[in-house]
Formats: sequence, C-alpha cells, structure tokens
Amino acid sequence: MMSFRNLYILLFVFGFLKLSFAQEEYIVNQTKYMQKANPSYFGMNQLNRVGVLYGSLKVNDANTLDNRYFFGSMAFQDNNFSIGIDINQFKMGNIGMVNSVANLSYIYKLQLSNYTFFLPSVTIGMISSNVDVNNLLFEDQITSSLGSGFIATQSADPLAPLISSVSEFDLGASFLIHSEEFLVGLTLKHLRKPNISFNKEADITLPIQIGIQGGYEFDINPYERRFLPRYSYLFTYANIVKSGEAIYIGLAQDFQLGEFSIGLTQQAGSVNSFGLNNFGMTLGLAFENFDFGVHYNFPFRQPGKVYSPSIFEFSVIFDFSIYRRNNRGLYKRLQIDNYY
Repeated sequence: MMSFRNLYILLFVFGFLKLSFAQEEYIVNQTKYMQKANPSYFGMNQLNRVGVLYGSLKVNDANTLDNRYFFGSMAFQDNNFSIGIDINQFKMGNIGMVNSVANLSYIYKLQLSNYTFFLPSVTIGMISSNVDVNNLLFEDQITSSLGSGFIATQSADPLAPLISSVSEFDLGASFLIHSEEFLVGLTLKHLRKPNISFNKEADITLPIQIGIQGGYEFDINPYERRFLPRYSYLFTYANIVKSGEAIYIGLAQDFQLGEFSIGLTQQAGSVNSFGLNNFGMTLGLAFENFDFGVHYNFPFRQPGKVYSPSIFEFSVIFDFSIYRRNNRGLYKRLQIDNYY
C-alpha cells in the first residue's frame, strides 16, 4: 500500500472537492457562468454563445491546479429548445492528475405568462480521471531499497495499475423560472451516483446533489441620472448546494455600468468540520459581441478549520447574435427579448 498517507489524503480531498465544488460551483465568476450551477441557464433568452475560461488555483507554494472550461449553446427557436455543451478539465501537474467532465444538456422553453418563462432541462455527462502512477510513491519502492539510499523506480503493488484511470456516466436535471427581473432555479446532479473510485472494489460514489438558485436584477438608474451610464444595473445572485455532508453557499453582486462591470463574490462551504470560505472580485468589459472578464479570489486560511485557495480566472464569451453589437450599452443579465 502507499506509504505517503498524506499524499493519498491529498488525492482524495482534491478528487472530492473538484467533483463536488470546483467543477460546478467553486469558481469566482458565478453570474456569467450560471450554467455551471444550473444547466437550464444555457436556454435563457435562447442565445447562441460560446465561452472559454482559464483558472489557476494556488493550493500552496508548491501546488497549483489549472482549470480549463469551455461552453457553447445553440437555440432552435422554431422548436422551443436549446442545446448546451460544456467541458471542464482540471490538472495538477506535480502528481500527474487530470480530471475531466463533459456534459450535454437539452433545455425546453415554456412560456408561463407574457414576461415569465420556464426552462426544464436534462443533462447527461461523462466524468473521467487519470493519474500518472510514475509520480506516486508506494511502500514497496522504499522497503525494497532500504540501506541503499535509493528509491526503486517501479512498484509491484497490485494497486498501482488500477489507479491510473477511471470514467463514469452521469445524469442530472434542472429547472429555471425567470423574467426580466428575477430567476429561481432548482438543480439535481449525480442522479446515477457515479462511482469515482480508481479501485472499483471500493465504493466512493458521488451523492445526489441538490442546488437552489435565486437572482434579482435592479435598475439603479431608472431616471437616467448623468453620474451613471444610461443602462446601469445591479444583479444579485445566490446559489445554495447540498451534497451529502457537504454544504456550499455562493453569493454575488454585479454592477453592470454600460459596457463595464464590477462585482463582488462570497463563497462558503463546509465538508464535515472543514470550512472553505473566500471573497472575490470580478471586472468585465463588453465590446460588441465579446464579453471579457478578469476574476480573483483572495486566499484565506485558518489551519485546521478553514482553507481558501487563491484563484485567478480569465474568461471570454462571444455572442453570435447579429443584434448584440447594436444594443447600445444594454447588457442586462436577465433578458427575454430574444424569445420572440
């Protein structure tokens, strides 16, 4: 068995955190990537968009976790549905761990009233993890070379070839009700309870995850005062997730001031008695069909109780709508104009 127990724990903790938080909610830019929390957001206002996000999560001075995220959405307006796809990949280079999640979502549009819409969706996905066993150290590599001063380069441990890779299908469902002013969402993830253990003899299944989202957008310049841009809004957002014994809360407040945006984020999580708390900032610039963003989470650590890594993100979103470049500064988060 593996002699470096702390390394094994590190792998387990990061596997859990990445699957339960990082791949879905634990990001800085929450409001522009709401599909990570609720895939029904792919169908909001039936827009055709693509986006990329690069994130660097600094665990400590020696360990960094790279995150690469891509999404795309396509609307079929005549048939009242949209398709969304997103791919998320995490890599911890020093131990050769690569974790990937790919999801395909189908979102249907139902109109509840003149200004309110209901978006149910179903998501199928694939979770895969790979570890370079050459970067791990097993007990027999040490005991076989005691007294020589060298560590054996190969292991005969039967666990070694088993932990190189794992893949599982996943299934989820989500629901979203929204208008031009508010949104309310419900998400159910990991309905298959996929087993993410490298050794299938062990049962490490992801519990069913339940999430609730809510948001409201305020017009903070309804009388078009000159000290603010004509189109100025404040979008407030909350996401609460329960996954087994873990609880996650994400809050965000985004000020959209014409083409510019500035926001604050607060995230808190609890895994048993271990806390994850952080505070972040976002800056954005919209130029014609492009939306650029820079985001940063400030590190916060309290040994034994709270751990929050520093996270830096850069993102770009492109909207294919031919009308976007003519919206003259109207960059609301919640819109319904494209439904008609």
